[in-house]
Amino acid sequence: MMLTSLLFLFSAALIEPPSTVEQEIVVIGKRLESITVLVGQTPEGKLSCSVDRSSGSLRLDKRLCKTAAKCVRKNRENPSDKLIKSCIDKKKPKLLAQLRKEMRSER
Repeated sequence: MMLTSLLFLFSAALIEPPSTVEQEIVVIGKRLESITVLVGQTPEGKLSCSVDRSSGSLRLDKRLCKTAAKCVRKNRENPSDKLIKSCIDKKKPKLLAQLRKEMRSER
């Protein structure tokens, strides 16, 4: 009986808990869907960027701003808010996947 109990405790300790990375990614992904990226231009012509709220990951927020700046540059000839937003939204899943991969490798 004692040996069985010890084996059970040992095997329970080996079972990995649900992935906290995946739980975090779900939360961050939901936040990411609702983030608005604000891109402006300084008098010197340099693009500046901010987000209206954080995704919960500073790394992702910075990448989202870089992506937004690239989308603005890409659509400079036709700077439609709709085109720029579409460009950013298309890249969000890739940014989230990259974050997921990094978070997994860090743990």
